[in-house]
Amino acid sequence: MADKIGTKADRSRIKRLHQLALGYQPFSMKPVHLATSFLLALVRRYRMLELLNKAANPVAAEKRPGDQYVAENLYPIVRSTDSTILRGDVGLSEFKLLRQHLNAALDNDGALNPSFAPRSSFGSDYSTPSLAYLTNGSKNHGHAGAFLWLVFNESEAGQCFLRDAKVVVQQATSTAALLGAPFVEEEDREFDHDLLSLCGDPSQEYLSAISRLMASQTEALGRLARHLLDYPTAHALRHLIIAVGSWLLIYQLRHIPSCSDTILFADFAGASRPRVSDQAAACYARHLGLFGRSLHLWLETANDEVSDDDRLAFELMEPKITKALEDHFRELSVRIGWVQPRSGTANKYFRPQPDTIRVLLMSILNRDEVATMDEVAERLRNNWRLVFGLLASDHAVLRKRGYAPLDEDTDLRANRQAFKHLAIHLGLAWEPSDGLVLFSLNRDTI
Repeated sequence: MADKIGTKADRSRIKRLHQLALGYQPFSMKPVHLATSFLLALVRRYRMLELLNKAANPVAAEKRPGDQYVAENLYPIVRSTDSTILRGDVGLSEFKLLRQHLNAALDNDGALNPSFAPRSSFGSDYSTPSLAYLTNGSKNHGHAGAFLWLVFNESEAGQCFLRDAKVVVQQATSTAALLGAPFVEEEDREFDHDLLSLCGDPSQEYLSAISRLMASQTEALGRLARHLLDYPTAHALRHLIIAVGSWLLIYQLRHIPSCSDTILFADFAGASRPRVSDQAAACYARHLGLFGRSLHLWLETANDEVSDDDRLAFELMEPKITKALEDHFRELSVRIGWVQPRSGTANKYFRPQPDTIRVLLMSILNRDEVATMDEVAERLRNNWRLVFGLLASDHAVLRKRGYAPLDEDTDLRANRQAFKHLAIHLGLAWEPSDGLVLFSLNRDTI
């Protein structure tokens, strides 16, 4: 049967297994891909953005005569008598410079590709926080955002989050959105795909089970969305997608059989505490391997939905599947800001970026609330599975989970102090006296 490895039939079976076990296709997904999928499910509208795609992807040489990705061919179109895009004395050299600026502004995630004839790509996504730049040409997301929408819709808390999130994204804007606006067509289109079919027609029982499993994470999303409505900023959409991506990251681990109570150990102390760094790296490596084997582990408990042919296809392709799952987990965890270093092949470890910490804290703090360090620690664990030394009991918890050796007085205290300083720097914590740290969304409240 070796000649069937990687055939179209085998890939179709693996796609079905991923939908059954995970709910979506685990491609090499960046946050902008996840944003595209989630926002399409949320607002059900998009634009083609053909002219913008051609303007924002500078190409020097023609693929065929008349290739509009080449400036000399596109310039006459945007300067035509019925066009309002370029006016005055904007010449070809200025137009070429504008294209470079468009590319820099809209391709911040490295996901903007030439997508129209005579060129093609696996998808194109735009890094601007505005629904005007939402398109439907991407495939890298594997319909992860559609799956999340289906899960959120299963609970009252999730439905409230979807309603508030829709308002947040409709209000989101930034000056960067203005740069490409002349190239954006006014006409939009309806995203009329059935979300269930995109995700392999999961049953309501399956979606409800995931909703219950991720209830505390969904509640945290709802709290964040309410804050973003109260304090709208140009970064609101970015914060929302970081939070949705964090939900997905935790789900990737908690959906694995026997891993629903997993904890994540993060290093905030840095090079000053090598044992902390080593254990955070070990934690990341452990969870990366678990997700890589997640389909294998799921198949061990799967029911009659899985046929012998499905299992055979998996066995023939298991090494490739494991690697693809690990790549998916690595790409998302790094780019959503949970893991460092962002580049290179060095050992990676859990350490949420400042923007990500801001989002996580905003998702666990209530408006006008003042919370102690212990309260924040409990919520970070319950909502985001983070344990890194904020509580006196953390040392025993980490040792029981195999994260040792770690010393309470040196390693975990340094880790706690580094997190405290970061929270204070972000304006979300204050130290009114030695040993007392208070957290609040509004420093004036403290």
